[in-house]
Amino acid sequence: MTHPRRLMRLTLRPQTLPLIDGFTTRAFRTEDLPALAALMLDAYRGTVDFDEGASLDDAFHELHALKRGEYGMFMPSTSRLVDHDGRVVAAVLVTLWGEAPVPFVAFTMTAAAHKRKGLARLVLSSVINTLLEQGHQTLDLVVTRANTPAVQLYERLGFQDAPRPVSPKDTTG
Repeated sequence: MTHPRRLMRLTLRPQTLPLIDGFTTRAFRTEDLPALAALMLDAYRGTVDFDEGASLDDAFHELHALKRGEYGMFMPSTSRLVDHDGRVVAAVLVTLWGEAPVPFVAFTMTAAAHKRKGLARLVLSSVINTLLEQGHQTLDLVVTRANTPAVQLYERLGFQDAPRPVSPKDTTG
């Protein structure tokens, strides 16, 4: 089932990273792909964005599509992960997307056991600060309208509805 989506944009401003004991942020590394595939499957399972029957292989396929540029040019040095006890428990993967390429959140994910702890805010704040250091001014994302926790987080961070869709398929599902 396809759910309506909305394009949101944030005008970047420096973020204070929340301190969450035992959790650290870091940049993406290629060797993170297996952990990210497992995280993706765990994070989306049971949510409005989960495709029933999705497998670990499907998650790997999505990540390889990301690296190949199917979601825009992947920005590994901008993408950020959260580690806890040697395990990746949250991530924001960023690309450059669109006709006049702008930074775009391709995936936001948090392990089911760690949701509602502020990790998505932590990792997004880290991405925002990295983008500012790189000279970027905005960050776009597409969110499923029915994903209320994500919509609320993005709105709290200051994301607003953008004036135009990135592409027609991104706002219709």
